[in-house]
Amino acid sequence: MAEGAYLAWDFSTQQVKAFAVDEKLNVIYEESINFDKELPEFGTQGGVLVSMTLAACSL
Repeated sequence: MAEGAYLAWDFSTQQVKAFAVDEKLNVIYEESINFDKELPEFGTQGGVLVSMTLAACSL
């Protein structure tokens, strides 16, 4: 990663994003996790837990 880079987080109900920017605020790296698509074992829809049964079964 470049010298003088900064890490930022963006948390929402549907996903979490992390990205790095340089001193001029140019995005130099970005990654995200969509809860519904990438973590289906938690049974969310639109990032919202719709059934406690689904979540409890996957723990």
